[in-house]
Amino acid sequence: MLVIKRLNNFGVKQPGAIAALGAFDGLHLGHRAIIKKLVARAKKIGHDSVVITFDPHPRQVLSKDKTPCLLTTLPEKCEILESLGVGVMAVIKFSPQVAKLSSEEFIRSVMVKKLAVSEVICGHDCGFGAGRKGNINTLLELGAKMGFIVSVLSSLKTNGSKISSSSIRSLVSSGRVDKANKMLGRVYSVRGRVVKGLGLGRKLGFPTANIKLSNSQKLLPRDGVYAAGARIGRKEYQGMLYIGSRLTVGRKARTIEFNAFGGEYDLSGKKAEIFFHKYIRAGKKFDTVEALIRAIAGDKKKIEKYFGTGLSY
Repeated sequence: MLVIKRLNNFGVKQPGAIAALGAFDGLHLGHRAIIKKLVARAKKIGHDSVVITFDPHPRQVLSKDKTPCLLTTLPEKCEILESLGVGVMAVIKFSPQVAKLSSEEFIRSVMVKKLAVSEVICGHDCGFGAGRKGNINTLLELGAKMGFIVSVLSSLKTNGSKISSSSIRSLVSSGRVDKANKMLGRVYSVRGRVVKGLGLGRKLGFPTANIKLSNSQKLLPRDGVYAAGARIGRKEYQGMLYIGSRLTVGRKARTIEFNAFGGEYDLSGKKAEIFFHKYIRAGKKFDTVEALIRAIAGDKKKIEKYFGTGLSY
């Protein structure tokens, strides 16, 4: 897959691309439906399939709330799009200047002049241009005026709930990762690197790999204990994950610690990806270290039973 960060005159050399436009944060099942149609249409008529996305995410530029919000980082988005057969990922640097472009200015400058698209595929609730004032009706009008086709897909639902990035963000934030996974069509994950810890888990009988996130803007689920998987280096593990402070032993710093069932622990410095399967319980301060050890042992039994069912989410 070709990744371009400067569109320049891409469309002059390769006119007629089929394009999909959006932040595509999460690349959930609704996004995948759009991508599937995009790739199929491009293949049918022999033109490029182009996903136009933004970096940084518009929320990071426009919102006063700077808490981590990303469901997918740019490298993750790139990998997923490539796996779905997309030919080109066009990354537009989102800035206050870009945010001020009217819907018509944005479509004319990007979709028409730089990409020379023949068709745009989007969801029925798409929004673009300053204040996201451009909608599907705007796009249909602009397509008729500027000479490209617009194909619209309806929203997908799961268990009666509309699949959207905002819904998934809310589910992940509240720890309901199993429900988020159903909307994503995959297991939610975060990436980082194993760093040297204090060895407290080992002293308790549950040695852990301490994870430092590679992107501080990646959304981390709520604090607590999770049934989790991990890919560390070239190996994959099932195990339990803890996010939060270690209050029982007097440590207030927030940590991310993974205990691999039957795994090795000489992992410092290795790249890691943690997969969130199910929330087990909230963290708490126990009266004694012994009570903490019993609670962790109970968590392990629950999680081993969970993975024993063969469920992926």
